[in-house]
Amino acid sequence: MIRPIALLLLGLAFAGRAAADEAARPSYWIAGNVDISQAVEGPVYAAGGNVTLAAPVNGRVRLAGGNVKIGPTAAIAGDAAIAGGSVEVAGPIGGALRAAAGQIRIDGPVAGDMSIAAGTLELGPDARIQGRLVFYGRELRRDSGAQVLGGVEQQSGRGYWHERTLAERFTHGWSWTAALMGLAALIAAALPGASQRLAQELSERPWITVPLGLVALISIPIAALLLLITVIGIPFAVLALLLYIALMLVGYVWLAVVVGGMLLDRVKPGTAALAAWRVGAAVLAMLALAIVVRIPVVGGLVHLAAVVLGVGMIVAALFRHPTPADTHAA
Repeated sequence: MIRPIALLLLGLAFAGRAAADEAARPSYWIAGNVDISQAVEGPVYAAGGNVTLAAPVNGRVRLAGGNVKIGPTAAIAGDAAIAGGSVEVAGPIGGALRAAAGQIRIDGPVAGDMSIAAGTLELGPDARIQGRLVFYGRELRRDSGAQVLGGVEQQSGRGYWHERTLAERFTHGWSWTAALMGLAALIAAALPGASQRLAQELSERPWITVPLGLVALISIPIAALLLLITVIGIPFAVLALLLYIALMLVGYVWLAVVVGGMLLDRVKPGTAALAAWRVGAAVLAMLALAIVVRIPVVGGLVHLAAVVLGVGMIVAALFRHPTPADTHAA
């Protein structure tokens, strides 16, 4: 998961250039799939589910989407700021590059500094970074042919990053898991009614939770990008990014709470009303999820599915029209 401070810094980087771009007649591209294949004069703002830039841009670019790709023929004269689920940059960038995503691959020349926030950053054999690389994330994969002339700094949220020992990685990972288990216990104890409504949503309308989760995860960053275009929308955009991060975290944990409660209802229905049993079930479900997501390959898919289901479950419950049964239950 991308660190909140990294997303916030990227949002401010978008915002810091917005007012200057307005005088340069920027072009805007918004669609489910954005494919820019013709040369563009001036700054480019693009947002969509999939964003592909395959033509030169005589200006800076701001891109956001589920998958963002800058092809080898997309020479960018200015700097670039990118946010997405996955990002691939193969074309030359004439200025600085700032990017935030789950996975990022750089395989082309960058004339300025790079600031990257990602779970995984890969530098391909054709990566030629003239400036300094600052990386906020877990894993940096660097091809032997990649060049970073200004040096590399890999940072965590507190100070400079260093290579953790096996014991440190184990302690750090399970400390985070313990915090999530504590949050799950708090939700289960303090919000039993809301948890029951989410469980009802998941059991009665499972077909709607996945698409709603995907729509929310894609549309909120796009909406934040659009807000950043105007100066008056900058505070709302930063707030939207922070709420987006909170929604992903809470959705992930609340799914474990709901699943634990549903299993408790099935195995020991008489104890489901007791707070201690609800808390115990939530903690065990969160622990089980934390173990599964550590499985190579499969774990990443499970983590993504849990976030999508959790977010979709919350969004579906928020937008559900109350029925007479719901009103009576309330």
